[in-house]
Amino acid sequence: VASVRKTTVLDVMRRLLQPKNVMVSTGRDRQTNHCYIAILNIIQGEVDPTQVHKSLQRIRERKLANFIPWGPASIQVALSRKSPYLPSAHRVSGLMMANHTSISS
Repeated sequence: VASVRKTTVLDVMRRLLQPKNVMVSTGRDRQTNHCYIAILNIIQGEVDPTQVHKSLQRIRERKLANFIPWGPASIQVALSRKSPYLPSAHRVSGLMMANHTSISS
């Protein structure tokens, strides 16, 4: 019997930061070090606020998100309950809204 590991808040937040999960296609050049201006994560499901705090610490320690040097380097997090109208197979899910320097004219 194989054990199934539950999806954690850290798993969701790490996946949200992965470039392959971005909905906007930008011409990222390798020469410019682009960074985040602001991030808001909306986490839905069975979430303990201490899990969120630990996840934010791990992301900061591992430097998974590069922020602009002249502003606050923090990820804002909003927690919400699961929708009673939409069934979900996942215990925790998330949405990230971010402003990134790769989106410029």
